[in-house]
Amino acid sequence: MTDAPAAADKTAVLSPGDAADLRQAVATFVAAGADESIQRVTTAVHRLSRRLNQWYDRQLVDLDISTNEYLVISELARSPGHAPLTPSQLAAATNIAPSSMTHRLDRLVERGLITREQDSDNRTRVLIQLSDAGYALFVEVIRQSDMVESDVLSGLTEDEIETMAELLEKVIAGLDV
Repeated sequence: MTDAPAAADKTAVLSPGDAADLRQAVATFVAAGADESIQRVTTAVHRLSRRLNQWYDRQLVDLDISTNEYLVISELARSPGHAPLTPSQLAAATNIAPSSMTHRLDRLVERGLITREQDSDNRTRVLIQLSDAGYALFVEVIRQSDMVESDVLSGLTEDEIETMAELLEKVIAGLDV
């Protein structure tokens, strides 16, 4: 089959040091009684996630925004119809303590990335909404991320990307049960 050499070439993308580190990590788990194939997958997914998160963190620093502030902006951008959300909803959705949320919202308001207004239907409730500048920042982060993510997946065919997405979605769905 011609697929074997192509697959070998794609796995050769790992530097010798990275490949050795990955093999050592998997071997350590296997020696402790773990299943090798499961550990190969979970270790690789964990390392990919960690490397992407490191890149995202550097990207956000370059844009002068913290990861937790970006989580707020992202949550507001993904709100159906860009509907405003309460600080409590944002805290729950981003897994940020409500007391910490207030400080993040203050900074985002100061920078003009969000608006904070009293709810006209319930004067005790505050509504947070993404400003045009906040949405522009969200778009910039997504565009930059998409370039890196495309590079990460460039060694895969469209079919392989689709299969990987389906398999990961299936695994995630199993976690939510």
